[in-house]
Formats: sequence, structure tokens, C-alpha cells
Amino acid sequence: MQDISIIRSFIGKQWKSFAFGSCFVIITNLLHVYLPSFVGKAVDILHGNFSFILLYRICGLILLIEFVKGVSRFIMRYIIIGASWKIENDIRNRVFNHLLKLPAAYFNRTRTGDIIARVTNDLTAVRVMIGPAVMYLMNAVILLPLAIIFMLYKDIELTVYAVIPFPFIVVVMYWLGKRIHKNFIKVQELYSDISAHVQEDLNGVQVIKAFVREYSELNKLKQLSRKYVDNNRKVIQLQALMFPLMDVFASAGVIILLWFGGKKVIAGETTIGIIVSLIMYVGILVWPSIALGWVTAMFQKGMASTKRIQEILDEVPESQDDVDIPLLKGNISVRNMDFSYNGKFPVLKGISLEIKQGNMVSIVGRTGSGKSTLLGILSGIYSIGYGNVYYDGMDINDIPLSCIRSSIALTPQETFLFSDTIAENISFGREGANRDTIKRAAVLASIANEIELFPNGYESILGERGINVSGGQRQRIAIARSLISDAPIIFFDDSLSNVDTVTEKVILNNIKEIIKGKTSLIVTQRVGAIKGADEILYMKDGCITERGNHDSLMELDGEYAALYREQESIESLDNNI
Repeated sequence: MQDISIIRSFIGKQWKSFAFGSCFVIITNLLHVYLPSFVGKAVDILHGNFSFILLYRICGLILLIEFVKGVSRFIMRYIIIGASWKIENDIRNRVFNHLLKLPAAYFNRTRTGDIIARVTNDLTAVRVMIGPAVMYLMNAVILLPLAIIFMLYKDIELTVYAVIPFPFIVVVMYWLGKRIHKNFIKVQELYSDISAHVQEDLNGVQVIKAFVREYSELNKLKQLSRKYVDNNRKVIQLQALMFPLMDVFASAGVIILLWFGGKKVIAGETTIGIIVSLIMYVGILVWPSIALGWVTAMFQKGMASTKRIQEILDEVPESQDDVDIPLLKGNISVRNMDFSYNGKFPVLKGISLEIKQGNMVSIVGRTGSGKSTLLGILSGIYSIGYGNVYYDGMDINDIPLSCIRSSIALTPQETFLFSDTIAENISFGREGANRDTIKRAAVLASIANEIELFPNGYESILGERGINVSGGQRQRIAIARSLISDAPIIFFDDSLSNVDTVTEKVILNNIKEIIKGKTSLIVTQRVGAIKGADEILYMKDGCITERGNHDSLMELDGEYAALYREQESIESLDNNI
């Protein structure tokens, strides 16, 4: 029932549309069941006392009924199916809004292609269930009893004979519906697998080409597609079986009616017109029966998709405390903090540090030492495992995430740019930023001159994820996006790794003025550029093993000093080549 609750809540918002549309469902079906009676009268006129005037009147009335019925059917479809599109839009907005509130851990364990499949393909199945399927169900529920009432009015005995095959339809629909539901869940899961595979391959197409893995990846897709086709065939086979069975049962009803009805006509107990009317009513009963079969299939598909969408909405979002507090000042305190991604293997162990407002602190260490993870925790991206983190004396768990993130200008290690103009990418850090502000941020990030060389300058469109610019240019555009935010705390997560050492020093010199009075935390593997930091933390295996300024760490002659001398030797060698 939980799967239905989400649909019920959204249908409730459109109840007026469904109520108004239901009125036209009733009108359409009332007009529909009157037609066979008039056709029967026309047949009896032709067979008995023929009258052109009476025949013309009946034909004109039939045309009028068909016209009004057509208009009513159009309005019915426009209102109900239109409402289902609005509901799909509302659900999509709610799901997307919920996704934006989910923690990073959810996206770390969930494939992007699977999420895309759920908010596109699954939502379409839900819309079809809410709109067309509900509309046809209402048609069937209204038309079936109306047609049977009119048939009973014509001839009770023949009606009983004619509807004998129809109860079997219910049994067949139930049997087929269960199997369609089971197979459609597999179809949707495989569709997610295909979406995820294609999405990953397109993002990693350069790697695939570099390692000549095109044939291998194509074979993987073929295997997934084959499974998808095979499971779709099972669903199609069940659906294909459904409609012929409907025809068989309906034809059986007509045959029974002709057999017993013919005897009654010969005996003079009824007229040919009544038999024709009853045959037409049996035909009318066929469509609701077929519609019930189609509706059953659509409901089974829709419920399977609803369950997959509900799984997203059941994910617990990050706390969204709306308490209005000012931006943080930048005093950071971490005490005996441990952290692990899976709850088993610790990534950070016993981390303690104190950063005063306005200080510039650098975290260095070799790859995999936990630098980026520490920054992720301080940014509110990951929740603390054990220990405490304080901002301005307040526990991080008591501060709204929106406040934490608004107070921090983060340039992540994995640079992401949107498929938009360079100007829009930079101004993403501050909504409504003017062109002068954008250009100043670009100058500070040492990217302004290169932007001017683009055909359309700041209005140049970047490819997906910024694929049409170099790695260094992507990083510097991302740095400009952070600098434009004017946040009191600045985090650089190894965001200068793709620029040369000269450009790195230029950028750091450029931002020295702008970060005065701001707390800055710079993660890097290059120690030469951060010698002027107020404090340097050296990390190894998830622990802070050395701390101090550059001079004190060199005097300590530990791993930091060894790393510094190693990099100095490499840089000196590069300069002499």
C-alpha cells in the first residue's frame, strides 16, 4: 500500500480534473449504449413497415449522438490524460528535489544510469497507469453494467446466454496480470542496467578508445540488450495472448446469442432488430473486456515502476534544518574524529586540529592518505563517524547544512562543469553576478586571457562536463566559480593538480589578497606552492603525522621534508631539461 500512497497523494491534487473528466466518461458511455437500440429500431423498420421519414429521423439521431459522443470523448481524454501529464511532472519534480537532498553516500553506491531510468522510463509507466489506464478502467466499469442493463431490458434470457463466456475473462486477466508484473520488474531493472552501461561508456569514451576496448564494451551492451529483449518478449507474449483470448470469448458470446436468438426469431418471440442490438451490445462488452486486459497490464507495469520510484523517495535525506543563522566566521575545530565509508575499514583515524579564522592551512600527503575525505567531512558532504567537528564553537550536527555549504567555497578534486557558457559556469558560484565580477574571478584564477581567445569569449559553450577544454582550464574555471562566491571559508581540494607549477604559484599569489581575513584550507600534493601557509598538516594512512609551518617541518626532517626535497629535485631536473 505504501507504493500506492505516493500516487494517491498526487492524484488528490488533481481530483477536480478527474472528477470533471469522469462526468464526460459517463456522458460518452451513456450515448454509446443508446446507439444499438436505435440501430435495432432501424433494422425492424427495414424489415417491417418501411418508412423513409422514420428511417431518416433515426439515422439523423444516430449521427447526432455520434457527434456529441465524439466531442465528449475528446474532452474526456483531454482532461484525464492531461491531468496525468501534470502528475508525472509533479512526481518528477518531487523525485529530483528529493535526489538533491540525498547524501553523497547514496550517489556513491547508486549508478547514475539507474537513477535516470527511474525518473524517465519508470515515470512514463506510472503516467500511463494514472492517465490512460484509469480512464479506460472508468470506461469499462461504467460501460459494462450499462450495456448489460440495456441488454436485460431487451431480453433477459438471451442476455444471460450471451454473457456466459465473460466471467472466464476475469480469471484469465488475473492469471496473466501476475506474470506480466513479475516480468516487467525484470524489464525495468535491465533497462536501468543498459542506461547505466551506456552512460558510463559515454563518459569514459576516451579511456575506452585509449585501451582499444570498443569491441569488448559493445559485447557487454549486446549481452544486456539480449536479456532486455528476451524479457520484453515474455511480456509481449503474455500481452499478445491476452487479446486473442478476449476475441475468442467474445465470439463465443455472439455464437451463443445467434444460436438461441435465431430460435426465438423463428418462433416469433423476438425481432431481428433486437438480435442485432444484442449482438452490438456483445461487441460493446468486448471492448471493456479487452480494455480490462490492457488496463491490467498497464497497472502491473505502473505498480512495478511505482515501487522503483518509491525506493528513491524512501532514501533518508540529509537534515534540512531551516533555522536562519548567519554565515560561519571560519573557526574550525576537529577532535578525535574517525571516519569510514562502509563502517568497517577506517579512512580517517584520530584526527584533531584547530584552525583559527583567517588562517591559511595546507594539508599535504601522498595519494590515498585521506586528505579529500577530511575536506568532504568539513564541507558537510559526509557525516562524522566518531568524534566531533565544531564551527565557531557550534557542533557541525547542530548547524544547518545549507549554512555550512553557503559559508564554504569548495573547489572539489573532480572538477565538474555544466554544458553551458563559461560565464554561466563561473557565475554558478554567485547567482546574478555581473560580467565585471565574473571577469575579476577569471583573472584571479589565471584563466581570463585564455577565455578571451575562445571564439565567443565568456559566451562560449562548454561541452558536456567541459570536455572541450583542457584539464587545467577546467580546474581554473572551477576555481573562478569558487572565488566569485565570496564565502568566508575557502576549500581547495587538490584543485591545481592539472596546472603547471608556475601557473599554480600565480593563482595562489593572486588569491592571497582576496582570502585575507578568510579561512582557507588547501589540499595538495605539491608542497612547494604552500610554503607560506600558517600551518601545514602532513597526512599518512588517515592520520595527521606531522604539523607545523614549513620551516619547523623542514627542521623536523620527517616525511614532509623528504617529500619537499623529492619534489624540489624533480622540478630542478625538469628545469634543466
